[in-house]
Amino acid sequence: IAKTSTTGNLPTSTAHWNQFSAGSGGIWNSGLSLGSAGQSVKVNAAGNALEFGTIQSDFVKLGEVNASSSSSLAINGYFTSDYDTYEIHADNVIPSNNCDYFYRVYRGGSEVGANEYVNTSNYWYTDTTPSVQDGGNNSGSADTNAPSDYFRMTGDDHIANMPSWFRVIIHDPLNTTHYKQVEATTALSGSSSGGVLMRQHLTGTVRNTAALSGFAFYPTSGSITSGTFKIYGYK
Repeated sequence: IAKTSTTGNLPTSTAHWNQFSAGSGGIWNSGLSLGSAGQSVKVNAAGNALEFGTIQSDFVKLGEVNASSSSSLAINGYFTSDYDTYEIHADNVIPSNNCDYFYRVYRGGSEVGANEYVNTSNYWYTDTTPSVQDGGNNSGSADTNAPSDYFRMTGDDHIANMPSWFRVIIHDPLNTTHYKQVEATTALSGSSSGGVLMRQHLTGTVRNTAALSGFAFYPTSGSITSGTFKIYGYK
C-alpha cells in the first residue's frame, strides 16, 4: 500500500510502501545447485525443501544392449546388492541362420563353461498342417537330458530372419551360500519339425555357490543380426 504519492520507488522502499500481503516461499530452495545426470528433483527427508537425488524403485531398468551381427551377446556387471532378482527381456531377436539358442553365466566378469549347469525344459509347438480350425497338430516335449556346460533356450531351429523374444530370470545371483536358480521363456518360429510357433520354458541351476556377474547369449550357428536385450532389477 502506497504511503504517499510516489514515482520510481520500488515496493521494497519502506519509506514509500507498506506490505499488504506476501506469498509463501514454499519448499523451493532458490539456492539449489544443479544435480547430476539422471537425477530428479525431490523433497528432502525433512520435508521442508527440494533437492536433487536418484529416484528409488522396486523395479528398475538397469541397462540395454543391442545386437548387431553379433556371434554372442554379453550382459555383465549389472548385479548389485540393491536388488535380489534380475530379469532380462530380449525383443525382436533375429538370427542370420536357422539356429537354436543357449546361454551361459558370467562369474567375476568371465564366462563359465564348466560342467555346472543342470536344466530341464518343456516346449510346445503348433504344426503347419492341418489348420488350426481343424484342431491343428499341437504337440510338446520334455527335455531332462540337457547339456551340462550351458543352458538351452530352444528345442528346435529358429527360422533365419524371423523375430523371437526371450525372458530370463535369475534369483539372488550375488549370494555365496547356495546354488543359483534361473528361469527362461522363449517364443519363436521353428523349422525342423514344421512348427510355425514354438514356446519353451526352462528352469535350471548353476551348481556352484560363488557369486555371478552376468550372462552371455549365443546362437548355435551364424549370428544374431539384431535384437534389443534389456536388464531389470527388482527387490
